[in-house]
Amino acid sequence: MEIKDKLNALERLFDLYDQYSQQLPVACRKHCAHCCTCNVTLTSIEARHIIKALRPERRADLEHNLSPQLDRQRFQPQITLNHLAQGYLNKQEPPEEPIDADWGPCPLLENNACPIYEVRPFGCRCLLSRQDCGISGYAEIDAYTITVNYVFSQFIEHLDHDGISGNFSDVLLCLDWENDNAKPPLNTGDPRCHVIANRPIPLLLIPPEHQGEITALVNQLHAIVTAQPETSQ
Repeated sequence: MEIKDKLNALERLFDLYDQYSQQLPVACRKHCAHCCTCNVTLTSIEARHIIKALRPERRADLEHNLSPQLDRQRFQPQITLNHLAQGYLNKQEPPEEPIDADWGPCPLLENNACPIYEVRPFGCRCLLSRQDCGISGYAEIDAYTITVNYVFSQFIEHLDHDGISGNFSDVLLCLDWENDNAKPPLNTGDPRCHVIANRPIPLLLIPPEHQGEITALVNQLHAIVTAQPETSQ
């Protein structure tokens, strides 16, 4: 699948998730940025989605804001979600991956608002708390929505299975912004920057109690990521 087809599929996945999330009772609102930390992760196709949406001057701002992050502590995942699912099949213990919101806010925040909100990655899009995190100190997400979030994340990685994942800053900074077709590098050339290879879905992370309820949604996701690109007549 070519990049443009992947981007179209990604937008359809986002639209489908937005349809789901709009039905949920959430406390999240503009300028509520408690979950907006430097620890957000994304795939390379989501990074491309962001880059292509920005005007040249905004791209320069983005790079300027992200570059200092390479010298700061942030969450840098060791395995992807589909890798984790493969580990369950192989009865392997997942690695410990420390993460702390106190490592800092998202480097892009402006007055506690997101300047790329319309093209934000799924890692931001799926943070939907039923209560104000500023009051409670933590997000409250129902169990079924957590399952939905896992499944969407797995399909997004599957869509970009020949790409990379990692911390928001790492992935964006290691891509060639001028060449959409350039293969995302696993060796970034900078020891401060760590990215990992994506994988196809080996197993969907769906607990037994949600399997019946989520079947129709899984079928929609599968149809999107396996759709054949349209050809001109």
